[in-house]
Formats: sequence, structure tokens, C-alpha cells
Amino acid sequence: MTWPNRITVVRILLLTPFVILLLNVKSVPRLRYAALGVFAAMALCDVLDGQIARRWRQRTQLGTILDPLADKLVLTSSLVLLTYRDWPGYETPFFVPVWATVTLLSKDGFIVLGVLVMHLVTGRTDFVRPSVWGKATTALTFALVLAALVGPEAKRWPSLEQAAVWLLYGLGGLAALLAVVACLDYIRMGSKAIAAHSGQERI
Repeated sequence: MTWPNRITVVRILLLTPFVILLLNVKSVPRLRYAALGVFAAMALCDVLDGQIARRWRQRTQLGTILDPLADKLVLTSSLVLLTYRDWPGYETPFFVPVWATVTLLSKDGFIVLGVLVMHLVTGRTDFVRPSVWGKATTALTFALVLAALVGPEAKRWPSLEQAAVWLLYGLGGLAALLAVVACLDYIRMGSKAIAAHSGQERI
């Protein structure tokens, strides 16, 4: 249990108060600020554990599992909750678009299915590694969630409100597009790995 892994565990534990805060925004709209603070803390933990792991060479097998797991838990819960449209503190249009949430979550489901297929065909899963497209999708998804949390502040300046809406939908569209590209890239990597494995079996 290295320090990067401890920080990742803290990030996972922060998910519970984050979800509770968002679920109670309906009754106490100001809890959005607390949720924003917790989300910022989780994002900081994500950056910090990666920096420590690289600088002090503390990458571990456990870390390769915990870190992406923490990302998926944080982003999945955020996307689902911020797509829900029945909160007084979140009047439309400051929501994550439904189509963006569906695309981003489908990408994760597709990757899990792909890893399962790889395991069944080759008996291994280490062929598929995080791609630059997948990392870019994750970064944009964090930005999308942040925009949805901060977006309602634009109501204080009516001239900026429409720009904030376009920013939110633009981030959603770009994240969804990169998710599709990431899926295609994983298909390419998986196909090459399966072809290589088939060639080794024939030899």
C-alpha cells in the first residue's frame, strides 16, 4: 500500500459524500458548492497520486487496478446524477446532455466487453493498454462534470448564460466524439493482439 494507492483510496472514499451532497441538492441548493469542493478534491487526488507514482517510481499492480476504478466510479456517478433533471438547483439547461452520458458510459461498457472477449480468446488481457484517446476522453469528461457543477453560476450574468450552455454542450460533444475514437482504437489494438495470438498458435 504505497502513498499513491492510499491517495487513490481516499479518492474512492470521497465518492460517498459527493453522491450524498448531489442527492440532497434538491432540498438544499447550496450543497452544490460543497459537492463542487469534494469533486475538486477528488480531481486533485487523481493528479497527485499520478505525480507521486511517476516521480518516486511507486507504480504497483494494485495501483493499475485502483486508479482507473476510481476514475470510473467518480465519473459514472457524476454523469448519472448530473443528467437527472428534477432539481430546483439545476434548472435546465445546465445538465450533462443525455446523449453524452449514454455515449460515455457505453464506451466503458464496450471496453469491459472487449477485455472479456480478449480473455476468452487469448487467455490474457495485458495486450490492451490505456490509449491517448482514452485518457483524453477521461480528461474531457472531468471537464464536462466540472462545467455542469459550475454552470448555474452563469445565471448571475445573463449575458454569459448562453455561452455557458454552449460550453457545456460543446464539452459533451467533444467527449462523446473522443469516446467513439477511443473505442475504435481499442478495437484496432484488440484485433492486432488476437491476430498475433492466432499466429503464435499456428506456429
